[in-house]
Amino acid sequence: MPPPNIWRDIAADLRRRVEEGEWAVGDRIDSMRSLMTQYEVESSTTISRAIQLLANEGVLMTDPHAPRRGVRVRARQRFLRPIDQQLAAPVDHATGRTFEEFSFLAEGDLDLEIAYAHEEPGELAELLGDEPLLRRTYRYLIHGTPHQVVRSWMPDRIAAAAGLRSPDDEVVGRFTESWLVAAGVTPHHVSLTLESRLPTEDEADDLAMPRALPIMVRRRTLYDPDGQAVEMNISRVVADQIMYQADFDLRMPDAETA
Repeated sequence: MPPPNIWRDIAADLRRRVEEGEWAVGDRIDSMRSLMTQYEVESSTTISRAIQLLANEGVLMTDPHAPRRGVRVRARQRFLRPIDQQLAAPVDHATGRTFEEFSFLAEGDLDLEIAYAHEEPGELAELLGDEPLLRRTYRYLIHGTPHQVVRSWMPDRIAAAAGLRSPDDEVVGRFTESWLVAAGVTPHHVSLTLESRLPTEDEADDLAMPRALPIMVRRRTLYDPDGQAVEMNISRVVADQIMYQADFDLRMPDAETA
């Protein structure tokens, strides 16, 4: 009979095998039955406890959106994002740098899932007006691991004027600001907030992440010249996959240019 804490030893060995590269990031690990044979245990519960421990550590993952893909090695690459990039996207260009380009990812490393839904404003009525909204959802996966989920809301009439009717209308690298310009709306200013907190159960499922890890929540709202919000988006990123950076010029302007 195996010792009662054999699952901890199995977890340690699985961690070692991941660190030594037996399975690459995104790879599916061996089946439950195979692992039971390898570690000479008769109960699948023993293997499940070991896998759950590594899932809680962020080493392994299962994705509720793709359950048939099984238990896989989770990507833990950390990306640096300049905060000013989130504030000032170009409004006069139809396309900009793609997610792969500013993340230095190779072709095939990134998967992007896009979904559209039409909904009533509800709690967003005070911000975006009491009219139907288009909700766009972007789910970014790097090496099969969810990296961030972004949800954007804008009035249906603006989205229709911009030509956003289905995910097929999306253009890789095109910023929301240029879509607004196409709809005849002039982006005037933007508000940005960043918050770190633990995820809700739904957020953890969206990001296929352990509940013990925090997420970074970025809320960004675009306004027109009249001060009316015309688009709002919320981005949720697993905190161990992101770093934000900002640089500011502290020099005082010269008297002649003040």
